[in-house]
Amino acid sequence: MAECIILAGGKSTRMGTNKMLLDFKGHPLLWHTIQSVKPFASRIIVVTGKYDQEIKEALKEEKIEFVYNKDYELGMFSSVLTGVKEIKEDFMVLPGDCPFIKKETFEKVLKGTGDIRYPKCGDLEGHPLYISKKYKDELLSFGLDNNLKMFRDSKKCEIIFVEDKNIGMNLNNILDFYQLKNKEEIV
Repeated sequence: MAECIILAGGKSTRMGTNKMLLDFKGHPLLWHTIQSVKPFASRIIVVTGKYDQEIKEALKEEKIEFVYNKDYELGMFSSVLTGVKEIKEDFMVLPGDCPFIKKETFEKVLKGTGDIRYPKCGDLEGHPLYISKKYKDELLSFGLDNNLKMFRDSKKCEIIFVEDKNIGMNLNNILDFYQLKNKEEIV
């Protein structure tokens, strides 16, 4: 197991509405992300931003921790750093709009041995990104003019090969979400 930082602090500008709370099969999209990682996380930290209160209210029944990123307007990496400040163990980072990662993917990533590891399906790199707690201070000092992928790529990483296209799910606009809702089955 590892702790998990779930990023839900964005403004959802391209979506036009708070994508974390879009209803998918009776629950907010973010709820599905939480459920997918719950069996593999010793602790779940959801980093909020613009929609802090709405997300907390919608997920008040969940046994998770919320951390507010006051600097959410500075972008996703500011939310990553806000979450990293709270971690105590090795951890995974997962976007809140990446809800259907298969359990086998989490299992394989957690069974890996590298200090930094991530799944890859064909040419698609994705989530969750696993990071050893030994990198916490270095990551926190990496600077907001960088991003998580830049940090990852500056290190030796273990690539975990999986059969799971959901590792790269990215819901940027309402059309992406409606295409997801119309799928019979998530692959």
